[in-house]
Amino acid sequence: MNAAGAWAWHHTGVAVSSIEEVLARYTGLLGFEVVFEAPDMSDLIQSMTGVAGLRADLVQCRAPHSEHVWEFIHFRNIPGGVDDRLPLQPGRAHAAFLVPDIERAVWENQRAGGQMLGSITEFSEGRAVYCADASGTVIEWEEAAPGGSHG
Repeated sequence: MNAAGAWAWHHTGVAVSSIEEVLARYTGLLGFEVVFEAPDMSDLIQSMTGVAGLRADLVQCRAPHSEHVWEFIHFRNIPGGVDDRLPLQPGRAHAAFLVPDIERAVWENQRAGGQMLGSITEFSEGRAVYCADASGTVIEWEEAAPGGSHG
């Protein structure tokens, strides 16, 4: 067992400059199929990142040769002076892991030298939060019971 209690790697997310361009590229190049879309997110993404006024378009895809989910996010209205560890600029990425107890995962990350970057946010699929580990790498914790279904 690991200290955070992570039981699955849910997705890898990357910030992009255009959802339409990346979908056109990866559906043709790698056969990706869209499995989830959330256009024009505002309140939830602002809470998750701690950045007021932020908006985002999000799409999650899966390639036919893998069960892993690749998430593409186009962030808009990024103000100057935001924490540069946040994965907001094109090319920045994060890895998301499912955990049964999000507070425990945050606490274990902080105990290991990491930091919470935004707030624990309630999505329809469950609670999630961005954290940085001690090296500045962004990890997203998503709360879900082991073996349960999660978006």
